[in-house]
Amino acid sequence: MGKVLDEPKYAVVDPAPSASKIVSNFNANDWMIFGGMTAASFPLGYLAGAQRSPAFAKVSGAMGRPSMWMGATLGALAGFMLAYQNSSGRLMGLRPNEDEVRQYGRL
Repeated sequence: MGKVLDEPKYAVVDPAPSASKIVSNFNANDWMIFGGMTAASFPLGYLAGAQRSPAFAKVSGAMGRPSMWMGATLGALAGFMLAYQNSSGRLMGLRPNEDEVRQYGRL
C-alpha cells in the first residue's frame, strides 16, 4: 500500500481501507459520478467514431458502434476511479466525512 503524504484534515475512519470497504462506502454522489460519466461517454464515443475521415474512408462509417462501446468502457472506468478516490478520501480523513464518522465511528 502506498503512503499518503497529506495530513488528514478530518476525522480518520480507516487509515488504510480495503478495496471492498471503499466500494461499499460509495454514497449516492459517488454512484451518480460513476453513472453520469458512463452515460456521457456513450454519445461521445459514438460521435468520435462516426466522423468521416479521409484517411479511414473505408471503415470510418462502421466505427460508430465499436467506438461508442469503447468510449462507454473508458467512461465507466474513469467514473469508477473518481468515485473510488472520493470514497477512500472520506475514509482516510482527506475529504469531509461526517456521514462516515457517524456510520463507522472514529478510530
